[in-house]
Amino acid sequence: MGTLIQPGQLLVGGQGEGELNQYYAMADGNASTVTQSAYTNLSTQYTIPAGEAYAGAAYELSCGGIGTWGSTAQTLAFQMLAGSSVLTLAISSAALATSAGFYWRVLLELECADGVSGWWGTLSGSVVASGAVLNPGTASSNAIALAAANSTVHTASVSSAIAVALQAKWGATTGAPTISNYRTTFKKVA
Repeated sequence: MGTLIQPGQLLVGGQGEGELNQYYAMADGNASTVTQSAYTNLSTQYTIPAGEAYAGAAYELSCGGIGTWGSTAQTLAFQMLAGSSVLTLAISSAALATSAGFYWRVLLELECADGVSGWWGTLSGSVVASGAVLNPGTASSNAIALAAANSTVHTASVSSAIAVALQAKWGATTGAPTISNYRTTFKKVA
């Protein structure tokens, strides 16, 4: 866990816990679109460098964009990747009306449990019908809250670089469903 800066404390740059370059953030506007029925990176993929994480180190990946439900309704699934799959979350094909446009946003939070290979993760966000007055529970104007967490510790060794990304897939490609990401931020926050 990070340490607090005390009044009058000398700030030192370095690689250790509590030093100035311990926390960082990156952002990009690289657009990507998923139309596949197999998990594909929706966000930009970032890497936690080998040896960087320690017990309590925490990271956040945030991304968002737009999509079209498709003329044939399909299930939309998200997957949190940290070396391999941490958790998945699926949205019912009946959640939005066919051919509906939507906005979406997802936040992935990842924390190293033990400084060796254990990780906890959460996924939160929303998918919201565009172009209509919102009426949650009604497919033509729905707003869907997203929340998931892994129930057992995920394993990814901190001695190796760890790829982090949000992946997505459709239940099938029939009806041409699409989801596009327009921005990704990745931060080390603790």
